[in-house]
Amino acid sequence: MQILIDTFTKLVSFDSVSYEEDQIALLLETALLQAGLHTEYDEGENLYGFLPGEGKTILLNAHMDTVSLARGAKVVEDGDILRSDGTTALGADDKAAIAAILVALNTIKQQKIEHPNIVVLFTRSEEQGLVGAQSIDVSKLSAVSHGFTFDASGPVGGAISAAPSQDKIEAVFHGKGAHAGFKPETGISAIQMASQAVSSMSLLRIDEETTANVGSFIAPGAKNIVCDKATLVFEARSLNPNKLAVQSTSMIDAMRSAAKDHGGSVDITHEHQYEAYHHREDATVLKHFKEACGSLGLPVSLAPTLGGSDANVLNKLGIETLVCTSGYEEPHTKSEYIPKKELENLFSLVLELITL
Repeated sequence: MQILIDTFTKLVSFDSVSYEEDQIALLLETALLQAGLHTEYDEGENLYGFLPGEGKTILLNAHMDTVSLARGAKVVEDGDILRSDGTTALGADDKAAIAAILVALNTIKQQKIEHPNIVVLFTRSEEQGLVGAQSIDVSKLSAVSHGFTFDASGPVGGAISAAPSQDKIEAVFHGKGAHAGFKPETGISAIQMASQAVSSMSLLRIDEETTANVGSFIAPGAKNIVCDKATLVFEARSLNPNKLAVQSTSMIDAMRSAAKDHGGSVDITHEHQYEAYHHREDATVLKHFKEACGSLGLPVSLAPTLGGSDANVLNKLGIETLVCTSGYEEPHTKSEYIPKKELENLFSLVLELITL
């Protein structure tokens, strides 16, 4: 389906790194208007499209931004595969979903297919911790029965049955500067404090439901100066909110203990970014998804994830939302790709979900 590939290629050609989505937002607003939708924005500059129909109101959600590695991406057709030229990520996360949604909406218009009420939500800066989703205007979604977020890797037909809560922890260790050769004993090393804290933590895979990570450790300075400041950023995730609380508390306690041991101090900012959710087997959104996949002959695969998405926020707002796989593989890397067949399957699934 060449129009689908062409739409995807065009979207990829527009850089839309997180916080730099203005250009692609205008492109998408124009596309929604041409498909017959009414458009609006919220305070977070997320883009909404509304298409009246009959019966229930269905939400289609994807994010406009990409990781910075996708800046300058170009689509290369490698046989049956769409990939980048190898110097960037492709940005199929999440432009494959956007392409499928736009072409499905145009198909409805051109073929005059009956459909339910449809709401489209394209969010900003999802890759930075669901920043755009935190500004969702729930009043614009008040009529929505349930929704679908297209934002997961893997063959089309997969869906996320549960997703985690996540905490972000930022810490600034304060020591005391000194000459490392003349009077090192008068200094307090922020690097040493922070290193002790990290080494005493349980990190990476904690259990089947929980992970934790130190994502950055910044302590610039000269080699002959006892470092007086170190800044670290951590995250913790769990499908079990109680386990997340225990993990975050243990990490914070480790940092405070290390600072006390060395006579320094630490400033800690602890932010709960989003809530976990679990879909029951009898959830309306799952029934709808399975019916659509069955109509298309797509095998259904349900599994939990430890990744977050806009659906975490939408479910917390009371909008039953299912994350669907979008066909791409190796997201956030220079090896990212999507088979043409998966892109076509994604379009077919979106169209089926809004025409059942």
